[in-house]
Amino acid sequence: MSNIVIQKGCKTILDLASGTGDSAKDLIKNGCKVVALDLSQKMLYNAVTKINSHQFMPVIGSGYEIPFKDCTFDAVTCAFGIRNMHYTTKAIAEIFRVLKHGGWIFILEFSMPQRKTFREAYKIYLKYWVPLIAGILSNRPAYEYLGDSIEAFHSREEFCKIITENGFHNCQVKDLTLGTVTLYLAVK
Repeated sequence: MSNIVIQKGCKTILDLASGTGDSAKDLIKNGCKVVALDLSQKMLYNAVTKINSHQFMPVIGSGYEIPFKDCTFDAVTCAFGIRNMHYTTKAIAEIFRVLKHGGWIFILEFSMPQRKTFREAYKIYLKYWVPLIAGILSNRPAYEYLGDSIEAFHSREEFCKIITENGFHNCQVKDLTLGTVTLYLAVK
């Protein structure tokens, strides 16, 4: 995702639901200034410990009320976080507000594959295999939630409609990893 962001000429980026800063780290390596916004102070603390750069600014906050002025950022990125923002329309409206005119959004999110046969196999994988393995190695309920939230998230068409209804145009959808991950791009 960072290569696409850089190609669009984005210099000051808001990384929404930044978590431990993996996306932010890649963007900073490519010369961008990144504001990392997340609800979790602990996750942002982990990001600060691995990203030692004056180009990185962690901020505790919500995607529903982004604590910045209108037209602040060249781009907004969100990797695997928008699915957890249940008031998706409100989050997209806030992203639109803080973007400069001509600014881009880049949203990377888990998705259900479009090919029916693969989609059915993927559902079984998400519902049974991922929680089983997670139960052995980690936290099973968190991974049960993961599968449920992926299935419940908007279809590609519905999500692009939400994006365009909030003022964006040129909404593009790029399927990755056999359609289990989707990149959404749009411009203000």
